[in-house]
Amino acid sequence: MRIISIANQKGGCGKTTSAINLSACLAHKGRKVLLIDMDPQGHSAIGLNIHASELEKTVCDTLYDSSGDRAVLNDVTIKIDDNFDIAPSNISLSALEQHLSRAEGRETKLKEAIDGVNQNYDYIIIDCPPSLGLLTFNSLIASTEVIVPIEMSLFSLHGISKLLKIIDLVREKTGHEVRIKVVATMFDKRTRISKEVLEDIQKHFQDSMFITVINTNVTLKEAVSFGKSIVDYDRNAPGFRDYMALAKEVIAEEKILGKRPAKRKKAFASAAMVEKQFIFDAPKASCVKIAGTFNNWNTSEASLMERKRDGTWSKCVYLAPGTYQYRFLIDDEWVADQNNANQVNNPFGGKNSVIKI
Repeated sequence: MRIISIANQKGGCGKTTSAINLSACLAHKGRKVLLIDMDPQGHSAIGLNIHASELEKTVCDTLYDSSGDRAVLNDVTIKIDDNFDIAPSNISLSALEQHLSRAEGRETKLKEAIDGVNQNYDYIIIDCPPSLGLLTFNSLIASTEVIVPIEMSLFSLHGISKLLKIIDLVREKTGHEVRIKVVATMFDKRTRISKEVLEDIQKHFQDSMFITVINTNVTLKEAVSFGKSIVDYDRNAPGFRDYMALAKEVIAEEKILGKRPAKRKKAFASAAMVEKQFIFDAPKASCVKIAGTFNNWNTSEASLMERKRDGTWSKCVYLAPGTYQYRFLIDDEWVADQNNANQVNNPFGGKNSVIKI
């Protein structure tokens, strides 16, 4: 299961539009999707014609309950389509930060709620609020990936640095690595500013950016006003083609990330898998892990390397043919492979090592 936050603290960037329509397009392609609305404004629910203010229970009830009897996520989900569910929110979510100010484990409440889901979802998409508070922090801790929508304005890149710092803080404080990719939204090919900003974003993020560009399209706004995704509103619209292209890019990553359960077993049984042994010399280290695009930068116990008597650490990883980036986590400090000169810049600083199988 892939858990993807759609996050950007800057409003008006197409965050909720992307959350709704990416979810709908993934569902249209046969994936089982849950959209979690973590925005107290409840725009994802509104965009799907759900009156969250009239609901007895919402996402907030799965994160906090004064009586100590928290609801489970399955109890608040609403079916939108055969493969598409939503867990809606409303204004009550805005008080969550105050309620949890002294609560133990307040940053992991959403992760705990997702862990309790008994549905077999392929994707959980989280629509984050336009802020960098506890709700967004919960979303990042729960996620394996973050998609950052950036609209074509002069100020678009300035606010992104704050979000990247928060993601970096999550990694430093918890060891939880979140994979980041950017998608350009609200692109107007008629204007020079759109073209210039897109070029700047492409130069800045390079390989961490989707090829798909979401063009400005009035039909996307019309669909929201009718409480429908673009899939249900107009499949002939350019907005449908754009978000379907984005969904196809996301799905194409399943082969690399190994997150599609039905395909994972087949992939590991494939004769094309290659055993790669990684070795790192760190005799004074007490803990060494390896993480990269092949395991979605996961630093759980499964990423631990084995210490040898000579002070080296090793781990064998089975990889399908392709190109992968990776780094070692040496006692909470990220370092590149000292034996691999093939490296690229990491968006948070330092270098990632690159290996081709």
